[in-house]
Amino acid sequence: MNRPPDYADYVTIRPVHWRRWWMALPVLLFLSVMATVVIWPEGKPTRTPAFWFWSVALPLLLWLLAVTLRALVRIQGQDNRETYRAETSRAREVWWQKRSRALPVEAVLLVTPLGDEVDEHLALLTQPPDAPPAGEDTDGNAVLRCPLVLGGTQSRPAMLAAYLARRLVAQLCQAAEPRDIQCFCWLGDDESLGAFREVLAAAEILLPEEMVRLTAADGADRVIDIMAEQRPSLLLCAGSGEGLPASDHIAGEAAFAWLCTPQAPVLMHRAEIWQPAQGETAEQVVAQLSRYARLTQAPDIVLASDKPAMEALLEGDWSALDHILAPWLGAAGSLTPFTLCSLALLCALNGQSSGWTTSLTESQFMTGVCVPRGNLPH
Repeated sequence: MNRPPDYADYVTIRPVHWRRWWMALPVLLFLSVMATVVIWPEGKPTRTPAFWFWSVALPLLLWLLAVTLRALVRIQGQDNRETYRAETSRAREVWWQKRSRALPVEAVLLVTPLGDEVDEHLALLTQPPDAPPAGEDTDGNAVLRCPLVLGGTQSRPAMLAAYLARRLVAQLCQAAEPRDIQCFCWLGDDESLGAFREVLAAAEILLPEEMVRLTAADGADRVIDIMAEQRPSLLLCAGSGEGLPASDHIAGEAAFAWLCTPQAPVLMHRAEIWQPAQGETAEQVVAQLSRYARLTQAPDIVLASDKPAMEALLEGDWSALDHILAPWLGAAGSLTPFTLCSLALLCALNGQSSGWTTSLTESQFMTGVCVPRGNLPH
């Protein structure tokens, strides 16, 4: 989990005990007078300015100099402390500003075992239909497939990518004027990427030659930073993939595409990866995400990919008890966080803030939040 920088406090400034200094003054003067009397030349008069200078004036001046230097040391220490605290506070604020960056999303396309319609996915969060029956792979493991993508000789991710690209072509053709994609980010293998590019090229929609490869762990963070630093007028983030079949869960598949523009109506904030085994708690994650999104209470809806992720997040008072999506979506591997995030974005486009959480491993979770942009000063 990313935590703000922890700076040690400035060294403690010892207080000046002025009472001791004042108590030391008469002792110093007495000793200086006695020392002057002892070393004063015999026969030389003592009632002279020279005697009183060496016995009283000079020690008093040295005492005043020492007091002044001590006061200056304290003042300088206090000034250094205030400067140090101001700089560390500024460094923390810069960190929070960067971590609070968000990706503005204009439109979301999502293909899952539920289908490809927004209403079908939103219904999953309000009045969920019966879970679709799982099929079986050649080894007898349960799998969920998208009913809209059947047959074909390509791999499932490649067929999903081609289907997603056709949906994207229809989405882009709705605009009155052609829209150039300036940045392109992809999550998936080379075969699915090739199928995606081929469909878009056939429709004369060109993707940039330079492409950003995403990973499940930090992919969304990279997209957020690209959008914030390069400010493209249109960024496309897409991906396609499937989960690995196993005996202890239902494998799923998904494809997604986000059209991102600077003034888009919803914001996807950075997600946090956290590990309870290392002392990181749901309360810390929820507090940090709430600060990113400026939330004062739990999101309207919280989504969980599976039961372990839901249970881990409960301690933070974000409850996804009614929205555990594994029976409908399965486990789509590296696509799962992006599938959950896409559903959260659909909720935000529908006017509801939405948190989401998923399991990365048995003891590692990933949690994020999406919110309508509204009037927040982003």
